[in-house]
Parts: sequence; C-alpha cells; structure tokens
Amino acid sequence: QRQSYKRTLKKVHRDQRFRNHPKNGKKAHKADRRLKTIAGRLVRELERNLASKNLLNTYKEKIELFKKVLAQKKCDKDKVYSLHEPEVKCIGKGKEHKKYEFGNKVSIARSYSGIIVGAVSFRDEYDGHTIDDTLDHVEQMLGFRPSRAACDRGYRGQKESGTTKIVIPDVPKKNATYYQKKKAHKLFCKRAGIEPINGHLKSDHRMGRNFYKGIFGDMLNAKLAAAAFNFKRVMRRFFVLLEWLYCCFLCREGVNKNGEPPYPALAK
Repeated sequence: QRQSYKRTLKKVHRDQRFRNHPKNGKKAHKADRRLKTIAGRLVRELERNLASKNLLNTYKEKIELFKKVLAQKKCDKDKVYSLHEPEVKCIGKGKEHKKYEFGNKVSIARSYSGIIVGAVSFRDEYDGHTIDDTLDHVEQMLGFRPSRAACDRGYRGQKESGTTKIVIPDVPKKNATYYQKKKAHKLFCKRAGIEPINGHLKSDHRMGRNFYKGIFGDMLNAKLAAAAFNFKRVMRRFFVLLEWLYCCFLCREGVNKNGEPPYPALAK
C-alpha cells in the first residue's frame, strides 16, 4: 500500500463519535464520506496490485463483496452488514429498547410440559411463513404431527398447516361457553410460557450470539441451544430425584440431613 491511512482513520473515528448530538451530525456525516473515499482508494489499489501479479481471479469474490459494500445505499435491499458474515440480515424488532437485530430468525416449538421439540432457523422471513417447516421438524422429532399449535399474533394469516390447527389469541366469540373460554385462556397462558424460554436460550445457552460460520452454522447453533436447554431441564429433575431418594434413605435409617431424628417430637 502506498498509504496506510492509520493516522487519518484515527481522526475519522473520533469525528464519528456522538453523532446523534445536534452539533455533531454534520461532522459525523463528513467523516462517513471520508471513510468511504479511503475504502474506495484501497480497493482500487488492491485490484491493481493483484492484477499485476495475476491473482485477481483468485480473490475475485472478495473484491466483488468490497465493491458491493461501497456501492450500496441506505434504502437498498439485500445489503451487506458484515464482511466476514455476508449472510447476516437486519431484522426489525419494533421495540423501543431494541429496534433492530442482526442475524437470523429462529422458530422454537415446545410441548405442553415445557420441553423444546422443534428449533428451526430462517433468514428474514415473515413469521406466518415459517409454521410449515417448524411443524415438519416437530413431526420428525416426535413421530407424529400435533393436532393444535398455539402461536402468537405474529403468525396471523394461516389457519391450518396440514392436519394441525393454528390457534391464535383473540377475543372469544359471544356464543362461547364458560368452559371453552377457560380452556382457551389456559392454552394461551401456556403459549406465553415460551417467551422466557427464548430469553434463557439467548442469555444462558449462547443463542444470543452465534460464533459458527455461514447459514449451516446458524442452524446448528439453534439446535444445540435447544438441546442444551432440554438437557439442563432433565438434569435438574434427575438431581431432585436423587435428593428425594437420599431423604427417603435417611428417614429409613432414622435421621434427617442434619444427623438428627426426623421427628423430634415423636422421638421424645
């Protein structure tokens, strides 16, 4: 390289700080344009150096990726957000604390007892279009297809998926009986229980940030996180069973955990 721009980039990065402040917006946009100009110079110089050594075809894909990043604009579709992971998508969350997330979508299905029975990863698709693939994976795992699937309101637009009826929370009908209302309310309360599971998968089982490469790595990370959640749940039940057996054994021997008689009043 004729010039590394090391000192220049330090000043550019400083100018980009606090860009949301009204007094710093103009300076930050100027730094953005300067940064894009420097990147274009480096890419063109890289092309010339590789062409002189007959290596341009070897690194053609990377050069095209760099050019695509430099040419893309704010309102373009299929933009590149990461050079080392070009498959990453921008997902609009619509929440005040987190308006956007970068990665891919994961559809989680759990049973009535709380076990995760399906985990499928997608790119940036509408939630209602992911039901069929998710239920196919559930059928592959369980050996049968569930008769009902309770989903949130983001899955509106599809009433059935094969032999499975899609149930979405809504205002009960006027002619619905008390039993029907109570049963639907209980089902939707169970459906709401999957929200904390999503949080535990992200924070406790490394689904919040994926370190695997490519689309296959995204799929693998989702399935491993779901398997870890189920394994942790089973091990917790196993240790509870061991503790119960240990207490039964101590009661049979006539002592409790502290080495005292289990029933002091009766012992007297």
